Amino acid sequence: MSRHLVGLVLVFAVLAGCSERGRAPISVAANSRGAAKSTNANRFMAYEHSIYLEAEEDKVVPVFEAAQAACREAVEESCAILDARVSSGEGASASLRFRAKAGGIGKLKAILVAQGKVVHQSTSAEDLAGPIADTAKQIAMLTDYRHSLEGLRSRPSNDLDALMKLTRELADVQSQIETLAGSQAGLTRRVETELLNVSISSYQAHSFWAPITGSLKAFGDALSSAIGGAIIAVAYLLPWAILVGGIAWIARVILRRRKRVRSAT
Repeated sequence: MSRHLVGLVLVFAVLAGCSERGRAPISVAANSRGAAKSTNANRFMAYEHSIYLEAEEDKVVPVFEAAQAACREAVEESCAILDARVSSGEGASASLRFRAKAGGIGKLKAILVAQGKVVHQSTSAEDLAGPIADTAKQIAMLTDYRHSLEGLRSRPSNDLDALMKLTRELADVQSQIETLAGSQAGLTRRVETELLNVSISSYQAHSFWAPITGSLKAFGDALSSAIGGAIIAVAYLLPWAILVGGIAWIARVILRRRKRVRSAT
């Protein structure tokens, strides 16, 4: 009975795959007609933008905070802060990474451009039509296979061993479907939203005197570190110097006494 049941499972799997292949051209044709009718030819493109800004040293942190505040307010554009880092003080700099819908990304870029000088900006795109279609096809095939397994499990003639095997197979298929569904959701989010990488630096960091100032600061740090190391070395050597000096004084006293004894004899 178990061998016969396993054979039926394999037959249903093959039939599910064949039926899916038979439907694939229709689905592709339907998608092609939809693409011809759609006015948005880039609906499967995932965009990523990068913008590099320069601002006054004391303006880097305010620009950094203003960009985050603008993202928090863009609730309708599904804006999210993926990464935020800032270094204040001399040579201040900051970096941010956002994810939002196209309108939200446009608002963020407008706010950043208004508060700093754009040094460089770029946009890259990735076509995710293939991965999205492949994932949907795999989910459909596994779903048909799961329905076939459920139909076999509902048969009243199944014994305990067959039911256990079917249950394990159903659990494995369901796990694969959930994993693929998570991947599909991630791909859909990448298409529906865009990424924005922001880098902010201060003018002073790129000025003529910046390398000289940095060298002078490094010289001072190196000098202080060297003096500290010398003090620590003296602290380590002082006990040994006292010990060696004491031994030398004792040896000198002994030698003098021997000389006196020799001269007396």
